[in-house]
Amino acid sequence: MNNIALRYVYDRKKRATEERPEWILIEARQIGTSNIVYINTGIKLYPKQVTYKNGFTCINHDRASMVNIKVREIFRKVELYAERCTELSQIKDYDKEVTYGSSVSEFINKKIIEGELSTNQLKRHRGLLNHLYRFGNIALFSDLTLENIMSFDVYLRRTIKSQGALHKVHSILRTYIKLAIKLKVCEYNPYDDFEVKKGKSLKEPTFLIEEEIDLIKSFKFDERLTKVRDLFIFQCFTGLSYIDLMDFRLDWVYEVDGIKVFRDARNKTDVGFYSILLPDAERILQKYYGVLPRYSNQKYNDYLKLIAMACGIKKRITTHVARHTYATYLINKGVPIGSVSKAIGHSSIKQTEHYARLLGKTVISDMKKLL
Repeated sequence: MNNIALRYVYDRKKRATEERPEWILIEARQIGTSNIVYINTGIKLYPKQVTYKNGFTCINHDRASMVNIKVREIFRKVELYAERCTELSQIKDYDKEVTYGSSVSEFINKKIIEGELSTNQLKRHRGLLNHLYRFGNIALFSDLTLENIMSFDVYLRRTIKSQGALHKVHSILRTYIKLAIKLKVCEYNPYDDFEVKKGKSLKEPTFLIEEEIDLIKSFKFDERLTKVRDLFIFQCFTGLSYIDLMDFRLDWVYEVDGIKVFRDARNKTDVGFYSILLPDAERILQKYYGVLPRYSNQKYNDYLKLIAMACGIKKRITTHVARHTYATYLINKGVPIGSVSKAIGHSSIKQTEHYARLLGKTVISDMKKLL
């Protein structure tokens, strides 16, 4: 039927109070008649949790995003089913023909719950759900058309200014679509016909030279900054990212042919890393009996600023500078690019080659024969 009008209705019988929640309903009205059918979304809310922005929006609720996604998905399902109804009363059967997996956000949310995502990964995947909710035109797998993905890209570009971040959102959605196709709940992947370039960072990574590292190592700090300094030096000689540093455990370390090594997989990408435990890193590990100090990322970076100021280093030192420092340190010592890539857990050797270009190592190596 093309003459059905839908709208959200809250507290139809006007009984909601601060202590009593009421249902969110979807009203289906046959245009030009007094015929009405109400569909219960199964969600009860208090008055302060409801606003009629965008038809309906849940606010002041711990799971507001999830509530909004669920309500909008039900509305979308009812809307699609209404087109196939021959009479208004049939619209109550909207959910009987919808099998599990037809909802994109429901599918993604289920896979998030089933998966083992790191805190950062969880934040990005939840972010995708929020983008889909705000965009509004991709509720079911049948909505995954090339036109909608192109419109989704336009929507994302209004708020995401980094090409890399934009690519990441599309990449996560594409991964879920591929999984849905594999599980036979989706038939078409619009990304087969649509590509988002990853983009390149124009900013060169900051790293410390050995003289600057030695200055930090020898400087006399108070007890608090000494712990931060030790943590940073440990990073400089292991190449661990902040999140992997905070997860570091002594059982990552073991011996191979009498040499101490450490290995695990990066939280961010699940790519394995494997490296020798260098003497500077081992001394710090021994100093703290294998249990390193822990700080929030923000507090850690704030302390690193103080360390840079105290040492007279003009570079902006952050936790990620240590990772860049480790990579350039290994390259300066003649470690092959492939081994450096494995040591820091890069998913592609091209990422590591960037450090070699930065140092001009390829040029120097190629021109040595002229001397």
